[in-house]
Amino acid sequence: MYADDTKVSREVDSTQQCTILQTDQNQIHTWSDTWQLKFNSTKCKIMHTGHMNTGAKYSMKEHGTEVVLKSSSEKQDLGEWIDDNLKFTSLAEHVMTKSNQILGLIKCSSYKDTNILKKLFTALVRPHLAYANTMFCVVSNVQERCGTN
Repeated sequence: MYADDTKVSREVDSTQQCTILQTDQNQIHTWSDTWQLKFNSTKCKIMHTGHMNTGAKYSMKEHGTEVVLKSSSEKQDLGEWIDDNLKFTSLAEHVMTKSNQILGLIKCSSYKDTNILKKLFTALVRPHLAYANTMFCVVSNVQERCGTN
């Protein structure tokens, strides 16, 4: 078992806050050892957000060795892609890539009947595009209300 989807978050605006965040991470690691839910250090990433972020390095212990965690500019969380500016701009790219991959598989199929191809498109490709469209509308409405773009 692994402790998937665990997140640690803190506003960091000083070296003291960096130390506190590292302490939080160490405590979660101790908890995971106690409950035998291990973290995979290669899957653990740091995402630095905000203009004032110093980009500090954080680490965790794995098999008794200190491992520096890698930084990431985007992350998938519960199926949604978010970047270090807390925007969903990369979501469009990922949705289009996935949709084009499925569409490519449909094109390679031996089915040439337009009714079957239309049903495959409607069942397999369109839901990705429709869901992404809904997400873009929600994000746009929130940004308009908050006055951010």
